[in-house]
Amino acid sequence: MGIKVWPGYARYGVSVRDVGIASAREPEVYRDAATGSLHLTFRGTSDARSSVDRDTRVRIAVSGAQAVRLWLAIGDRLTDEEKRRASL
Repeated sequence: MGIKVWPGYARYGVSVRDVGIASAREPEVYRDAATGSLHLTFRGTSDARSSVDRDTRVRIAVSGAQAVRLWLAIGDRLTDEEKRRASL
């Protein structure tokens, strides 16, 4: 786990922690009825070399509009074969 400054974040003037995980588990998705935000949880194994316990959970909360943009961005990067297999 290291600190990286991604080009898109340069405008904020802060470093961003890069958390890498490998996971074969399905992500958990929860929608908060009160706020409308979506909560995504990914569980897997951290790529951190210095950590004794590599079991990692990454939780992300996004608005509905952000979720749509994420969905579209992911779809743009999937191959037709990946999309076909996912629909089976």
